[in-house]
Amino acid sequence: MENSLKGLILAAGTIITCVVISLGFFISREAKETAANGANQINKLNSEFVESDKIIYDGAMVSGSEVVNVIKKMKTDEVGILVVTNKSSNYYGYEFDTSSGDLIKKTASDYEEACVSTNKKYINPYANFQGKVIRDQNDVITGIMFTQ
Repeated sequence: MENSLKGLILAAGTIITCVVISLGFFISREAKETAANGANQINKLNSEFVESDKIIYDGAMVSGSEVVNVIKKMKTDEVGILVVTNKSSNYYGYEFDTSSGDLIKKTASDYEEACVSTNKKYINPYANFQGKVIRDQNDVITGIMFTQ
């Protein structure tokens, strides 16, 4: 009887050990999936936060003075700004392809040219402009287009 009791205790111990190990693997797999989902959400929020200073102009109506401020603020960024007025179209920062979003070349235009009323690049501070964000094939913001 002692041998059969020891055998039952050994069998029960083995079953309990297998259940605990299986439970450990299950919990670790679920934790890995949860951590991966959390990391993906953090990356998504981070990219939205990084782009927040540009994305606010997508579809927004802004004044000409705000357009000039955007040009001044983003002059060091690797982003192009296209301003289409009733007189002309001018790139600031970088020229970009409006359909593909690809950056073409750095421009020599400066925001100060947009402030001189006799210049053909003049941006009327009281005019209204419709903003549009331009993205490249990698979904990176490469340009902002303001149309009067």
